[in-house]
Order: sequence, then structure tokens, then C-alpha cells
Amino acid sequence: MSHKIMVVDDEQNIREIISEFLQETGYKVTVAVDGVDALDKVAFEQFDLYIIDVYMPRLGGLELIAKLKEIQPLAVIIVTTGYSSIDVAIKAIRTGAYHYLTKPIQAEELLKVVESGLKHSSDLAESSAQLNDSAQTAPEKQSELLLLRGFTSEQTRDFKNLGVVQTYSYGDTIPLGEDKGSLVFVESGKLNVYHNKAVVETLKEGDIWGEETFINPSSSFTVLKAQSEVQLRHFQRRKIMEFFTYNDETLTKRYMINLIQCMYMKWRRSIFKIGLYSGFNSDRQGV
Repeated sequence: MSHKIMVVDDEQNIREIISEFLQETGYKVTVAVDGVDALDKVAFEQFDLYIIDVYMPRLGGLELIAKLKEIQPLAVIIVTTGYSSIDVAIKAIRTGAYHYLTKPIQAEELLKVVESGLKHSSDLAESSAQLNDSAQTAPEKQSELLLLRGFTSEQTRDFKNLGVVQTYSYGDTIPLGEDKGSLVFVESGKLNVYHNKAVVETLKEGDIWGEETFINPSSSFTVLKAQSEVQLRHFQRRKIMEFFTYNDETLTKRYMINLIQCMYMKWRRSIFKIGLYSGFNSDRQGV
């Protein structure tokens, strides 16, 4: 099956030249006249690669990249720009784009970057599938169960009863803080984790977030945003500490060990993703 590519550019001649060239090379290409048109089409179909112009009416390239990353976190995006706006292209790279091309675009350079980007897209999809398979075949490794490992059923019930369940709609920003509770369990739905406006993690049922705040209450530096209707269980740090005050020391030590293991697993996953998303440096340098 041929790879699917979307070309987004408000200049008709550039849009047609890139589209026709890639179609002749064997790719399936869909075009969009600007960011709004692109999002309308992405609502019905996702693509293996996006080629996006930086400056467009209605919705520019940088804004489109941010919205695409919300819809398709593993989207591989190539931005196109004039020589005078390379700094903007570099900003796009920092917010999640894979590469950039300066206009006028050379056919050989375009083909090389597209091939590299598609390989990167395939590797991301394969690695994501492996992670999902691991989660399905080893549910005991879910964050929530790992955090409460070693608790009796009664202790697990009592601990979870400390939390307050709240429902959020798509697009809602999740409040994190001592009033609401900075530690959350995802009961259902999906939400993205943002750092500096970039998606760094996607959470689903069984995941937790904010466990490091038990050790350092001021360590939260991310923003959570619902990507569907989401039910979260919020835990206040004060109530967690009170819970362990009335339980034996062994349970407190068990929780701290579990906490460190959860943080370690999250750190390893983050390092893996950073290497995966920003890897293939040798390919990029050769483009």
C-alpha cells in the first residue's frame, strides 16, 4: 500500500508541483489550501506525512502543527518556508516538526526528505504498536496497579476512596494543585500532557500523573488537556499523607518504593520517546 501524504500550501502552483511530483513517484497525495482545509480533511483521514507551508491565511503552519499534534501525536511533519523565515522553520522543529525545506524546493532534496520522513513515520508506528501490545499483554504494569502494588484489597479501596472523581470534556485543561489534587488516576478517556505547548505524553485509562508531587509539591510543570470525555480521580497530597499516618510504617515504605519505580518507568519511557522522536540524526544531516 502506497504511503499517504498531505500537502498544505496556499500557493496553487507550489501545491500542484509538489503534489504531481510525489504522485509520479508513487505516493498517494491529498492537497489542502490552508490549515483549516487540512483539519477538515484530517477529521476523516490521517496521513503518514504532512508537508506544510509556514505562512497561510486563516490558519498558519505553526498553529496547524500544534493542532495536528493534538489529533495525531506521532504525526511526521515537514515545513516549507522562504529563506527569510528560516528562524520560523526552526521554531516549528522545536514544536514537533520533523524537518524543513526552503523555497524554491529542489526535487531531489524533496524526495530525500520525504523518504527519510516516511521511514521515521513507519518506525514510530511500529514502536507505538509494540508499546501498546506490551500494555495489553502485561496489564499488571499499568501505572495505577504498580503504584498500589503490595496493598491489600482493603488498603487499595481505602486509598482510592481518598480521591475525588471528576469528569472533563474534550479540550478542557485539567486543574492541578493542592486544592484539586496534583496526583491523578485516569479512570476513563484520553488526555495529552503538554510541556512548553508540545505534547510529551498521552495518558489513557489506568495511567497516573503527578506522583512526583508527593516528594516535591512544587514539581508540577506540565499542563494536561482532555482529548475526549475524561474521568479523573484527583488526590490531594495532604490526604495521602494522612492516610499513611494511620497505617503502619511498612505500607508507607512500600508506597515509596512503588512511587520511585513509577517515576523510573516514566523516565525510561520519556527517554525512549525523546530518542525516538528526535532520533535519526544521521538521516537528517544527510538531507
